[in-house]
Amino acid sequence: MDDYLAPGWREILQHNRLASFEALWTLEADWFEPPNQRRGGWSGVARVTLELPGGGEVHLFLKRQESHLRKSWRHPFRGEPTFRAEARNLRLLERHAVAAPQLVLYQERMGDQGWKVVLATRELEGQQPLDRLIEQWHAEGWSASRELRRALIPEVAALLRRFHRLRQAHNALHAKHIFIDPVRRRATLIDLEKMRPRLTRRQAMLRDLDTLNRRTARISRSDRLRFLLAYLGKERVDREVRRIWRRLDDILTRKERRKMLKRKRPR
Repeated sequence: MDDYLAPGWREILQHNRLASFEALWTLEADWFEPPNQRRGGWSGVARVTLELPGGGEVHLFLKRQESHLRKSWRHPFRGEPTFRAEARNLRLLERHAVAAPQLVLYQERMGDQGWKVVLATRELEGQQPLDRLIEQWHAEGWSASRELRRALIPEVAALLRRFHRLRQAHNALHAKHIFIDPVRRRATLIDLEKMRPRLTRRQAMLRDLDTLNRRTARISRSDRLRFLLAYLGKERVDREVRRIWRRLDDILTRKERRKMLKRKRPR
């Protein structure tokens, strides 16, 4: 994949002496979370503050990895850097107006130990993960958040509907991977490394909505139904809504049954 730099960022990087791959690769910065040692290499994320040429600052998440590969249909044998796939995914979503973190830059180089990759995205300032909001709503009492929830449900549904129209599945659609701006009442998808194409929109929908359904256990059935109606663009329950609701419920039941059987097996 060719190097990528978003418009308007060259001057900012030059101002902070980070306009080269080597400068970004060797930048000393605290890890935002511990580096991931797997796939035959390592991968880590740091939060970096940059000064703006005209004053003020901006925050980036700088991701770096070395020999951290995954196999794909493009590279079924040798594999490719996992961040390369994430960069492609971010650019795809930007082209189709699906809210995701802004890709600021992507660069890769072949070194002695394999691929070295840097990827930077702009921090989603003022936003927080949906799972944290759900915990807050639970602690404060659901009635206190009714108005906000009713406003956010169609926003999240519209985001996922646009996403699945691309026949793409997130493949890890936990509540923590949907960021919410509670003031502007907007939703954004994050953690797109595992995003993959599916043959049909329905396959992508069932894959992701099943995960989201299981990972938001505290949300009421009425709110789940409001979400499904908004996702399908329906005003009331009809045959299609019932069919998909039953399908998601069946998937959940089967997975819960398998978990129970695993727990009962002698060790």
